[in-house]
Amino acid sequence: MKQISTLLSWVFLPLFTPIYGLLIVLYLPVQSSSFVASESLYMLDPAVKFLFLLLFLVFIVMAPGLSLVVLRLNKTITSLQMESREERLTPIAIMTFYCLVLYLFLMFQAENAMIPSVIKAMVVGGALGAGTAYFITKKIKISLHGMGMGSLFGFVYMFSLPLEQAPIAMLITVLLAGGIVLAGRLFLKAHTLKEVGLGYLLGFASQVICIYFYP
Repeated sequence: MKQISTLLSWVFLPLFTPIYGLLIVLYLPVQSSSFVASESLYMLDPAVKFLFLLLFLVFIVMAPGLSLVVLRLNKTITSLQMESREERLTPIAIMTFYCLVLYLFLMFQAENAMIPSVIKAMVVGGALGAGTAYFITKKIKISLHGMGMGSLFGFVYMFSLPLEQAPIAMLITVLLAGGIVLAGRLFLKAHTLKEVGLGYLLGFASQVICIYFYP
């Protein structure tokens, strides 16, 4: 059980959950009830989908990941798991920074790029969640895995609202995956129930708020 919990912790690292969310909304064969909203991103050109995935991979996975490795090498953090609450502050600030950089990059593209608002709102939600987690972490060791899984469910949930037929099976799968990952974090004694619950709530709320209010 310990090996499975550890494996799940690595597979569902907070850096990876935005990629999982993007894969779901880009390749889930669904129909939108609104042409203006064009929420059914399944119909996007494959080259455009690849570009979105590449951008997220660079700004949300590779750049923060390399930054964590540098922090580990110069002993700013003692491990990539960041078990100490104090050690988490700098990595969380770095994640917030890269989310903002990605958002600015998307915003300053040509107007005819037609970047879906739900994707831009997702990045803003990531920055909001990480920025809030920075200040919470000064008081309590909030679960970043919880925040990642909450963000994933919040994003997929908000994406599903305008669709003609909600992908119930996918929503249930994402919800169950979050529960399993958080149960694993509790089993490993990496967090308390309060810490994983607060992290999940923060991740979910940040995505719901940003996507709902994004113009």
